[in-house]
Amino acid sequence: MLRPFVFIAQRGAARSAALGALLMALFGTAVLSGFVPVARAQGAPPALSPKRLLTTSPAPGCPTAVARPSSGVPRDNLESRRYATAGQEAALVGDQIAARDAFARAALLNPGDDHVAYDLARAYEELGDTTHAIGEYCRSLELSSAGRDSRDVLDRLTRLVPRAEQQRAVAVQSAFRQGLELFDRGDYKGAARAFDDVATNAPMVAEGFYNRGLARAASGQRAEALADLERYRVIAPEMEERMAVGRAIEVLRSPVFSPVKTFFVSLVPGFGQLATGRPFTGVMILVATAGSAAVGLIPATTDSLMASSAKGGAAPTTQRVTTRPYFTRAMGVAAALTLIGTVEAVSFASRSQRGASILARRGAGGAARPSGLDAFSLAPWTSRDGHAGVMLSAQF
Repeated sequence: MLRPFVFIAQRGAARSAALGALLMALFGTAVLSGFVPVARAQGAPPALSPKRLLTTSPAPGCPTAVARPSSGVPRDNLESRRYATAGQEAALVGDQIAARDAFARAALLNPGDDHVAYDLARAYEELGDTTHAIGEYCRSLELSSAGRDSRDVLDRLTRLVPRAEQQRAVAVQSAFRQGLELFDRGDYKGAARAFDDVATNAPMVAEGFYNRGLARAASGQRAEALADLERYRVIAPEMEERMAVGRAIEVLRSPVFSPVKTFFVSLVPGFGQLATGRPFTGVMILVATAGSAAVGLIPATTDSLMASSAKGGAAPTTQRVTTRPYFTRAMGVAAALTLIGTVEAVSFASRSQRGASILARRGAGGAARPSGLDAFSLAPWTSRDGHAGVMLSAQF
């Protein structure tokens, strides 16, 4: 009867340990390199809220943004007063053409006088030139909305402006209020449709493009939101507004990844990082995982000296056994690397979506979540049976 006598040799242990340490180093480098870009990209995100007030025209039928004259303050111009007096005299005798021409010259010399604008509008109205009359009445209101002629101007505009134009102005106000209600309820697609009516019927109203851009961004229409905010930045009245919208535009231009799609792609080690635009990290994780699997396939040869326990038995023999002693551990490490890579890729995709929001949060928020390198830590780890390793902890 033969029985094991003595253990002679086991080959490949040192080589396997060295390769395993190399793979863990590669994986640690890959993980850390994957989070550095996120930490750099996360700055102070813009927090935009919808506009609550709509820029209105002086009266229905008037343009929303009337080009102001070079000076909004009436100038004491002797020649202008002379033309204005001549226009009033011509109007009294019924010569509306001469009155119009005189008031036009007076308005050119003194563009900030609302009374001259009113007189010129009256002359146009008497001549039946409704378009120019409405324009001058609107300019008169723009120059002095509470002037002595403002009530008469509003009454005349009500008669001159087509009813369809007046209804359109009312519809714009109604659509703007409806858009705000839908936005506050979280129905961003409905809000975008309501603000679309504002932008279509009042293309010079900046708030329509601004609010529609926010609603589209909240509903995932990033390209359309980008176009709306670009349009608003062109016509934004204040520099601070343009700067805030500019930061939001930069956020909308940044790539955003789907956590669900990233999860399924990440089932192949490293592919989640490749799909989220980080080829170096993906290659490192792929190499580390494949290397771990390769370690498990490395054979180890054991030579055992066998001897006979009976007298006169057979001579001692050497039995050579080839096994893969690291297969289970190596495959476990490969599976762990795949899992950690998947978690990291999905976390990266989730952070890309959280950082893509340009809306101000409503209500009291919770504690800020750690991001970038602060959300992950690597620490030495030793088990009860003496095995050593590295522990990766993550907080999402």
